[in-house]
Amino acid sequence: MTNEKMMKEAPMWKLLLSMSVPVVLVTLMMVVYNMADIFFMGMTGATMQVAAVKLAGPAFSIIQAFNTLLGMGGCTAIAMALGRGDREMAKKCSAFSVWAGVGIGVVLMAVVVLFTNPLVRLMGADAATAGYTATYMRILALGAPFMVAGGALGNVIRADGSTAKAAVGSMLGTVVNIALDPLFILVFKWGIAGAAVATVLGNVVGLVYGVVIMHKSENFSLSIKNFTLKKDVSLKVIGYGVPMAAGTLLMSFSSIFSNNLMMKHGPIAIAAQGVAGMSSMLICMVIMGVCMGIQPAISYAHGAGDNRRVRQIVRGTGIASVLLGTVLALVFFLCRDGFVAGMLNDPEVIELGKRMIIGSLITMPIYGVYQMSSTYLQATGKVSYATLVSLLRQGIVFIPIIYTMNALFALNGLIFAGAVADVIATVVGVVLSVVWARKLAAEPKMVESVERAKTAA
Repeated sequence: MTNEKMMKEAPMWKLLLSMSVPVVLVTLMMVVYNMADIFFMGMTGATMQVAAVKLAGPAFSIIQAFNTLLGMGGCTAIAMALGRGDREMAKKCSAFSVWAGVGIGVVLMAVVVLFTNPLVRLMGADAATAGYTATYMRILALGAPFMVAGGALGNVIRADGSTAKAAVGSMLGTVVNIALDPLFILVFKWGIAGAAVATVLGNVVGLVYGVVIMHKSENFSLSIKNFTLKKDVSLKVIGYGVPMAAGTLLMSFSSIFSNNLMMKHGPIAIAAQGVAGMSSMLICMVIMGVCMGIQPAISYAHGAGDNRRVRQIVRGTGIASVLLGTVLALVFFLCRDGFVAGMLNDPEVIELGKRMIIGSLITMPIYGVYQMSSTYLQATGKVSYATLVSLLRQGIVFIPIIYTMNALFALNGLIFAGAVADVIATVVGVVLSVVWARKLAAEPKMVESVERAKTAA
């Protein structure tokens, strides 16, 4: 069965397993690779460098926001084009996504290199962590063109159902990164600089693999001849990518605010938050992988006008996501002591991390509902609703909540602020998804009514 035929005809659970499992494996590898920096830095006992990785997180998130903008936007636009049978549009969208990624990466590199010190201060670094944070950011910035273009390419490849091929590229880059971390950090004694270099080199390997795969496909193109800034291509890709990208970008700014508040409780609190946050990040990435993996199938069915198929996919994926979130949250809760202690051997960090991990896990059972709502709205082209849902969780609600809860409950308020934002965003996401689904369901009936009126006349 070809990839396109599978998206169109495969039974729901077979479709979910074949398209989502490879992406979940990729997201798991990404979590492991994010944990690797902290894990190997923790083995050196360098608590300040662990805190610096957390403080530099927003810079990494900004890079991810742009590869999400172009990658997820390109994936959605291409899948819809393939659903309509328009392969030329698919090629133009893929070329735009990758080449625009190179250009944006160069701009990001220049901005960070020129303004490193002001950015480090903005992120909340103090005298003990500023130098480490600056080093990490500068090296990531040098790799930004590869990271943005490679991330976009990895998402685009999934558009025709080739999730396994996309997964191999991402996993290959991640394996390289994880393998180089202990070499650079522990053997070469490069510390935080080694962690950053390993991250960049892993992304370069993933990009090279993606280029090879794209050249072999009849649905995609990297030819500069297919690159265009025309509105029907550029605005379509960017428009479809805005919801997740805006959420990721706003998350980076939210992290800056959160880090600044957390730093008032000391670098130990930052380090503990970085370790505890790995548990919820792992669960979120797994669920996001399930939803991202199935998104091309939703967009393909929507592009083909098959609303029944869309509803079937969304319902099944939503159930699977909720079950995954519940089971994984329970596992991490039961194993929280060993998890935190295994990441960083610092008694103060361990004790505080065990408290923080509870706040990180409490809303994971409903995170699948939130993510499926956002994915459904984006995959069916309702950009405004999808963007609102994403921004609610990552900033519009989160930022005022962290300040309010910090004022009322100090550190405990910061620990549970994210959970409050999750609940609000999930409720809004479900309501908007139901409203949009009803509108889509009514459209065929409206067309039939018009046709009957014309016939009667």
